Amino acid sequence: MTTSRTTALRAGMSRRTLLAASGGVLAGLSGLAAGCGSREFVQATGAVPARYARRTHIVFWHSFASIVGDAMQRLVDEFNDSQDEIYVDAQFQGSYDQTAQKLAAGIIARQVPDISIFSEITWRKFHLADALEPLNDYFDADLAPTAYLDQFISEGTVKGTIWWMPFARSTPLFYYNKEIFAKAGLPDRGPRTWTELREWGPAIQGVRTASGPAKVHALTAGDADWFFQAKVWQWGGTYSKGLEVTIDTERPIAAGQWMIDFIRKDKMAYLSASSNIDFANGVAATTEMSTGGLRNATEQAKFPVGAAFLPAFEHFGCPTGGSGFGILATSTPARKRAAFEFVKFVATPQKSAQWSIATGYLPIIKAAQQEPALLAATKENPNFAVAVRQLERTRVQDLARLVVPNANVTMYTALQRLYSSRDAVPEVFATLARKLRSSADLMREKYDRHYT
Repeated sequence: MTTSRTTALRAGMSRRTLLAASGGVLAGLSGLAAGCGSREFVQATGAVPARYARRTHIVFWHSFASIVGDAMQRLVDEFNDSQDEIYVDAQFQGSYDQTAQKLAAGIIARQVPDISIFSEITWRKFHLADALEPLNDYFDADLAPTAYLDQFISEGTVKGTIWWMPFARSTPLFYYNKEIFAKAGLPDRGPRTWTELREWGPAIQGVRTASGPAKVHALTAGDADWFFQAKVWQWGGTYSKGLEVTIDTERPIAAGQWMIDFIRKDKMAYLSASSNIDFANGVAATTEMSTGGLRNATEQAKFPVGAAFLPAFEHFGCPTGGSGFGILATSTPARKRAAFEFVKFVATPQKSAQWSIATGYLPIIKAAQQEPALLAATKENPNFAVAVRQLERTRVQDLARLVVPNANVTMYTALQRLYSSRDAVPEVFATLARKLRSSADLMREKYDRHYT
C-alpha cells in the first residue's frame, strides 16, 4: 500500500459515505476522506481460546450458515490445527448485505475485522472506497493467480490489481422434480428453452401433489435481479452497457413481458417468498436456485432432484455470482499476511474440493476438479457435474447491477413488484431505469477514477 493511501485510511473515512453503506439498502461507499479524527483502527473483538493465545489473531467475518456454515467452520478449524502461528476467529455476520452493512458501520467505529467475505456486488463498494488491500504482492510459489479459474480471478481484478479472491462462487441452476416429471410423462431432463417449459406446463399441472395440482415454476423473490439477469441475456438484451442503463429498452422489456405472461396469462409461474422451500416440499415442479444451494436442495427434498442448464430463449445466458475474500486495508501488515495464509490454505486443491463437495459451490481452483474426492462426488451426484459444465458458458454480470449504489435492491424490489401485481412492464422498467441512472450519475466520477 502506498504511504499516501495509508495516510488517507488512518485519517478516516467520510462518515456520511459509510453511513450510506451501513443502511438497510447498502447505498454504497463513496470514498475515504479526512475529517473523522485521527483515532487508529482497531481489530474487531473476539475471544481467543487459551491454546491459541500466543498466535497472531485474525478476525474473519463471513455470511455462511447451516450446512454451509458448518463447512466453513470445518475449514477454519483445520487451518488452526494445521500450524501453530495463526488463529483465525470466524464470526458469522448474517447475509452478504448484512455483513457489508456491519463492516461499513465497523469502519465508522474504527473497529474492523482483518478479512471478510464479500459478495460479487459488495466487494466493489469497498474497493471504490479504497477500503480493500491490493493482493498481488501476497502471492508466492504456494499460490499463484493462475491456480484459479480464469473467469473467477479476473472478476476481482481491476486494471491488473487483484482486490477480491474467489471462494464461494456460484451460478443460477435450473432444478426440477424428477418424480413430478415422470408422472407427467416428461423426459428426465430440464427444458432446453422457456418455450419448451411452457409447452410442458399443462402436463405438469395435471399431476396431483399433497398441496393440489403441481405448480410449474416458482420464481425466486430474493435475488430476483440476479436470476433476471440471465433472462435479459437470453432475450438478447442487457441491464446496461458500461454504466449506461438499458433495462428499459426493447429486449429487456420483452423478457419481462414473457415472464409476466407466464404468470398472468398461462398461470404457470408465480413469485414465491421461499422458492427453495416450495420446491423441497413438492409444491413447485421447477425453480431456479444457486449452485450453492445444491447440497441443501438434494438433502431437503423428499424426491429425486434433477438439475439442468438454465433454459435458453433466443440465446443462452447465465451469470456468475457468489462471494470471495477481501482483506481490509486497515489491518496491520502482520495480520494481512496471516490472513492471506488462510486464503492460501483453502485454495489448495484438496481443500477447494472439500468445500465444493460439502456445499455445492463451484470448484474455483483448476486442480481441484481433478481431486479424487471431487471426481467421486461428481459421479455420485451428476447434478454437480451439470453445474461445473454450465460454468464454461457463464459471464460476468452487467455493470449496473455490480457497481451502481443500491442497484441490486432497487432492481429486485421492482421485479418483485412486477411479478406480484398487475403493473405494466414498460412502466416498471422505465421507473427502475430512472432510479438506476440517477444513482449511476452520482458515482460516475469515482468509477472512472478506479476503472478507466
